[in-house]
Amino acid sequence: MKTIEGVIFDMDGVLTDTMPLYYEATRDTLLPFGIDYTWEQNNRLKGISRRETIRTVWREAGKEIEEDLEILLAEERNRRYLQLMDSLTPDHVLPGMESFLKELKENGIRMAVASSSRNAPEVLKKTGLSWAFEYTIDPLSLTRGKPDPEIFQKARALLGVEERRCVGIEDGEAGLRGLLETGMFTVGVGSDPFMKNADWPIASTMELTLTALQGQYQKWCGK
Repeated sequence: MKTIEGVIFDMDGVLTDTMPLYYEATRDTLLPFGIDYTWEQNNRLKGISRRETIRTVWREAGKEIEEDLEILLAEERNRRYLQLMDSLTPDHVLPGMESFLKELKENGIRMAVASSSRNAPEVLKKTGLSWAFEYTIDPLSLTRGKPDPEIFQKARALLGVEERRCVGIEDGEAGLRGLLETGMFTVGVGSDPFMKNADWPIASTMELTLTALQGQYQKWCGK
């Protein structure tokens, strides 16, 4: 029977309930420019870099943005997000995740975080989850962002596990598209319709237990 040796996690929306903070920071940054950033856009653009988010929303508003303004707004959005991030506590860990991480750790399964957020180490620290992960990938070390699979491939290589023995967990379309280009077992969390393309789509993090994951993984290995 094949066993899982590594699990790679997205952070926002998988480990932590931080998507509302991104929504508020982005909305407040763009509102002075007459752009009404929506919750639908916030969900759809999960996993995209801050500059790409600004560029995409600006384009969807029917506007063209100059590079200097794009950089300025991306930094302003991050400044606002960092202010909001001060309020983070362990209460922002998503349901069931702490016990799931403990199960993985106790069973010798190695873990890494593959988030597009440069603030991931600080978020993990504030929410009390740093203990679980051997590696947190720095997005600045990458040549390509999600949906490219590079971030997941780098995390897997650092963990030193084979693709078929590794699990990737995502809640955003961009991230899952990247995972699907790898040979890993994929878990898609949440209500985004694209999550149905994962090997194991689940409605919420409450469904994540080691027993349930191993059961789904074994079915996948047998295909």
